[in-house]
Amino acid sequence: MATPAVGGPARPAAPAAGAAAGARGAPAQPRVGSDEYNSGTFPLAQEAAILYAANYIDPCTKLLKAEVKGTSGAAGKQSWLLLFDVYQIQQNRQEFDALSMLYSVKFEQSPPAWIENADLPTDPRQNQAKERKDFFGFRGGKELAAEIEKFRAFAEGQGSVRLDVGKITVIAAPEAAALADALQKLRKKALPMWFNNVETLEALLRAAFNEKPSETNKAYWKLLFELMILEGKSAEFEELGLEFAVAYEMSPPIWEVYVNSVSAAVKSSVAKAVAAANPAENGFPLKGVLSPAATNQIAELNTHAASRTEVTLDMSKVSRIDFHYTGQFLDLVKTFQLAGKRVILANLNELNAALLEAIGVNRYAILVRRRSS
Repeated sequence: MATPAVGGPARPAAPAAGAAAGARGAPAQPRVGSDEYNSGTFPLAQEAAILYAANYIDPCTKLLKAEVKGTSGAAGKQSWLLLFDVYQIQQNRQEFDALSMLYSVKFEQSPPAWIENADLPTDPRQNQAKERKDFFGFRGGKELAAEIEKFRAFAEGQGSVRLDVGKITVIAAPEAAALADALQKLRKKALPMWFNNVETLEALLRAAFNEKPSETNKAYWKLLFELMILEGKSAEFEELGLEFAVAYEMSPPIWEVYVNSVSAAVKSSVAKAVAAANPAENGFPLKGVLSPAATNQIAELNTHAASRTEVTLDMSKVSRIDFHYTGQFLDLVKTFQLAGKRVILANLNELNAALLEAIGVNRYAILVRRRSS
């Protein structure tokens, strides 16, 4: 990829948007970081990070999607983690969940968890010492009834479960009733549950409501009511209750509160989690898109760093470092380092970490990635 110099005193030109797929073999040998050293073409992870920094989201995504189709083993994980970051930052839950399924199959381990509140710097379950092995995906088809019983036993054995229902394309009323009963039993035991592709199943259940109300079809309503309780959708539950009352001329189920104890515990202790990641100090928080417009943030950072021998930057809420700002950001870090300060950039997502490595920031600062799983 003929990527321009980044990190020198002059403002770099943004890379061409169409260069994502085939430019890795381009003959140009760009300079990286400063005149002190020179590199050849960028590794693919850094190419993708540069495209993202330049706000070329689609070319970045296409490059990474093509890469993950052909990677295997631990060496290929970085491209997957980069793509997870893209989908998380862009709030693309559907693609994130689809990638999670592929990741589980390829690496035989649980994928990074979707962070409902994008401001949270960590996976709600990553503080657990053991590797998460609680993923269960329905395959659908004629064996769904048997799978439901296996799912309940699996969830009880694991003590928590992340359930993917995306492959359920057909469901009979007895199967809907069985799944509703299984979920309700797990909920009554206060078992922590997360769901992938639940929108697909909800749409399938709603399609059954178009038929004439019958005792048999109540099973579809029962399952949808249960899913809404588990997802905390009280407003939607109330609306569904009104539809049920009109259809069957009887009172709907009563709303019940479900608390996922793991997620609740993390949300109530975010400050402690950040402090644990940086025992000396939480670090100076940077946020949003770092660009030439981030003057106020940088001024406050300079004030914060003036009297310190160690400068820790909390990068957990930085969604993107603008490509045109990379040179200035490198110079800022170099200034701290040359003044005798130890510089640490903590809680970096994979995109920002790869970009900073591409421009040479790791020569002047310690880069600490956020744990992905």
